[in-house]
Amino acid sequence: MTANSSEPIDLDALATRFRQWRAQHKTPDTVVAAHREVMLERVAQSMTFEGEPITVTRLKILLDQLDQWAKNQDS
Repeated sequence: MTANSSEPIDLDALATRFRQWRAQHKTPDTVVAAHREVMLERVAQSMTFEGEPITVTRLKILLDQLDQWAKNQDS
């Protein structure tokens, strides 16, 4: 079901998928949480595509260091 596909889009299947998604994401908080779950993976994929490979583990370490730095700046 991609826009570039030569097959017609099955609107019933699309509507079903959308209803399932809405059932799982009833509030803005659940949508934000879903995005946060995949954000580091998407960043790592993007950086690898740009020729700057990095692992999700390394991104987590860097974010933790940034959080610690920010907390120290607030003190």
